[in-house]
Amino acid sequence: MDQIIDSAKEKLNDLSAQVSGLFKKEIVDTVKEYGVEKINEIWGAVESSTGIFLQCGYTVTAIDVSLGLPPSVQLSFDQIENISDEAEAQILEENKEKTFLYPILLALFKANALQKSIHSTQYKFTGLNIGLGITPSIDMKFTRI
Repeated sequence: MDQIIDSAKEKLNDLSAQVSGLFKKEIVDTVKEYGVEKINEIWGAVESSTGIFLQCGYTVTAIDVSLGLPPSVQLSFDQIENISDEAEAQILEENKEKTFLYPILLALFKANALQKSIHSTQYKFTGLNIGLGITPSIDMKFTRI
């Protein structure tokens, strides 16, 4: 009797492992597919926003794509000029309905405000990286003068 119970437990464990493996594979495939669609969407939005980024005083220097789980995109910006607070407000107002672009503009302008408040004699603000993923990030770049 113990052998039958042990055999049934073993078969149940094997079946559970197979189902779990299939379930995980399906989830991973779905996330990967969603990730590729999202990356393509982000890529198109970045390319179509190049002119607006230039108005903000920035140029996109790199787009880094991470194909992990979850996938993420990092945009690298170099600052080419420091625009006025009034120009920032106008750009934000003109783009407030753009769900992808608006948060990026906010990040650029938050970085502008922070860098204006830093008074360094040895370093100057040169740009930033914005990570677009489950946990967004902003990494500011300062270069030695």
